[in-house]
Amino acid sequence: MNKGIFRKRNLGLFIKVLIAFVALWFLYREVQIKNQESDLSQGIDLLLKPESLIYLLILLVLMLLNWSLEAYKWKTLIQHIENISLLKSLKAIFSGITIAIFTPYRVGEYFGRVFHLGKADRFDATLLTVVGSYAQLVVTLVAGILASIFFIPKHIGLGPVSEYQYYFIALLMFGLCVLLVVLFLNTRLLTTVLNRLPIPKKYHHYIQVFDYHNTATLLKVFLASVARYLVFTFQFYLLLQILNVEIRYDQAMMMIGMTYFAMTVIPTPAVVELVTRSGVALLFFGYIVQNTVGIVVATSMLWLINLAIPALIGVLFIFQLRFFRKSD
Repeated sequence: MNKGIFRKRNLGLFIKVLIAFVALWFLYREVQIKNQESDLSQGIDLLLKPESLIYLLILLVLMLLNWSLEAYKWKTLIQHIENISLLKSLKAIFSGITIAIFTPYRVGEYFGRVFHLGKADRFDATLLTVVGSYAQLVVTLVAGILASIFFIPKHIGLGPVSEYQYYFIALLMFGLCVLLVVLFLNTRLLTTVLNRLPIPKKYHHYIQVFDYHNTATLLKVFLASVARYLVFTFQFYLLLQILNVEIRYDQAMMMIGMTYFAMTVIPTPAVVELVTRSGVALLFFGYIVQNTVGIVVATSMLWLINLAIPALIGVLFIFQLRFFRKSD
């Protein structure tokens, strides 16, 4: 065997083992910390009771649906540069979660995905992954803006603004939602804008990535993002019900929308995200809910189900990453 290939294989294996070790250590540490801060074990014990097992099953099925929708999005976006199965896409998603769980701002998610590809240009794949993340961002922003239209007059008050003036502001906010969606469905406009910038010619190939998909394809990605949002917000609502937090579905959706909106416009590193999200959730849910313990535990349980468990599954697929290819 060529010595160069042997070194690359050993280096690749070392990196995979290191990633797996760091991910497992981080997950263990985070579970311990979250258990101290939010009594995570209380929620786990509740879900493991015989009468609650059906809810646990529903939550786990919804978790798989959530990430399967994300896998469908990614498969759809990268099919222009490499055609992969939905199963392989899902493996890449889980690997991405594993690396994202301990990297700042979840940047490791991109590397965890693109290193599963066999032939595609990895930078192209990263840019297309960003398009998928942007779709989810647009959904979160739109949901948050719509939630704020109802939240502000009901819980904050209009202050010096008259009712009719607020109707006009609300109309502008709704228009902003429409604009965000329209801009996503026309990512080709970004290619036009970037082509007018003084970017070296050797990078123009990457600019064309945003021109790969038509509106119909991007609409599929956007609708899958909407479906994902509905899935994990319903998981949150279901956990609130299990933990005896008395709140209607429409109220929960408004407060969840405000929570994710605030978390989006005030980004935080993954290491402190859960603590911040719990605090933000308490801030908004506190307007209508007295069971603060239930809110914190529900937030922690959602992290455990939607991120910790998938990250644990992803450890298995880390060893399928291709850091070095024959073309490298």
